[in-house]
Amino acid sequence: MKKRYILLAGTGLALVIIVAGLLYSAHFASTVSQPHTAQGVATATGTPIPSTGLQVFQIVPAQTTATYSVYENLVFQNKPNNDAIGSTHSVQGSFRVRTGASPLVAAMNITVDLRTLQTDAERRDNYVRQHALETDSYPYATFISVSTQGLPASYTDGQTVHFQLTGNLAMHGKTNKEVFDVQGKVVGKTITGTATSTIYMTDFGIQPPNLANIAIAQNKVLITLTFTAKEA
Repeated sequence: MKKRYILLAGTGLALVIIVAGLLYSAHFASTVSQPHTAQGVATATGTPIPSTGLQVFQIVPAQTTATYSVYENLVFQNKPNNDAIGSTHSVQGSFRVRTGASPLVAAMNITVDLRTLQTDAERRDNYVRQHALETDSYPYATFISVSTQGLPASYTDGQTVHFQLTGNLAMHGKTNKEVFDVQGKVVGKTITGTATSTIYMTDFGIQPPNLANIAIAQNKVLITLTFTAKEA
């Protein structure tokens, strides 16, 4: 009788824990949706890009990394505050730069192969490719710049600059205006730098991954491009 009581008590406790976990995960799922309104497409304004006087730089894929980071809750893995981080070197692109007086960064065109993104979990990667990004239909993300804000009045070789780059990000069949925070420098014929922006999956028609309320991702995603480019 005593053993039976202990067994029933243990079973009851287990059920309470499971129910509590499910309720918590359901609550988490309802609070991380983070509704967001897409900004639409950015249009070019201001002075047209000069046809001369600009150096063309080409992205070096082997020295460039595109990364995404999204907060997720893995309820039954006891990881309520986990950052899923995926990255790839499959980055192509170019841009134009003018140094000296009135520096300029223009015509940036970057393409990332989303099919090659990898995290620390193959199961997650397969789910993201098949059910979130749907890379069979939408294999690439492309960013094309429109304007810059915050460049200095003049630029000298080796100087680190911090500015904002506005453009259009196309992904999953949708195109939206996004602003990247950029930090970089030119040393000789090489440019190195980092560009970051926060985007929202639903702006691009992507539903944040939610596997039965036990593996739940936020809508908000931090994307980072750490790049090296060489003069073409």
